[in-house]
Amino acid sequence: MLFPWRKQKLDFNIATLKKNDIVILTLDERWNTLFKIIPINSEVKKHQDYLNRLLAKEAGLYQEQKNIEPEKIKHMNRIMMLTTDAFDNNSEEAKKSLVESKEKIEALNKRAQELENEIFQMKDKIRDANFKLLDVTVRYVYDVMTTSREKQKKLDRELEKTKKRLKKLQTERQNLSTDWTEIYSFFHTLLGSDELTKLDQLFLKPEEKKDEAGNPVSDENNR
Repeated sequence: MLFPWRKQKLDFNIATLKKNDIVILTLDERWNTLFKIIPINSEVKKHQDYLNRLLAKEAGLYQEQKNIEPEKIKHMNRIMMLTTDAFDNNSEEAKKSLVESKEKIEALNKRAQELENEIFQMKDKIRDANFKLLDVTVRYVYDVMTTSREKQKKLDRELEKTKKRLKKLQTERQNLSTDWTEIYSFFHTLLGSDELTKLDQLFLKPEEKKDEAGNPVSDENNR
């Protein structure tokens, strides 16, 4: 069966998502609960993993950004400590260390700016990945729901047919239910019990005894 939403573009209102606290789906307990009810499929899993990788990269960028300021402070303190030795004492070693710390601070400032840009870009990537995950989730869940409903309708139709068939069989069974008491009484009076027993054995196949597993049970087993 083809479902129209499998190809149709879905447009989501960002304001509505924010209002419902839908920020990052993989961190949303409601989203995770969905896949405790139905099994996650490969398409949703692929986008889930991609989003989680982006989140891990973003966390790494924030951690690197957090480490920059302490590193800058360390080199600034180093410069302050070495200034006297470098200029008052004209220490070449101190001057060399000053230059190294200055270059390190410049590099850290440059990296801090790069990190701001990378984090900004990463937020865009995460937002896009999150909406894509929402898109495939909606399609998959509605696919499962629709398939389930179609199957339920089919089973309902089968049940209805079975009910009608059962009712028909019950009617046929009732039509075959004949009270043989008067007929037996007639033969018993006419022929006697011994002859009637012989006729029963001749014409009526005795019911076969069976155990709980449905296997035939001989008279020897019942002794």
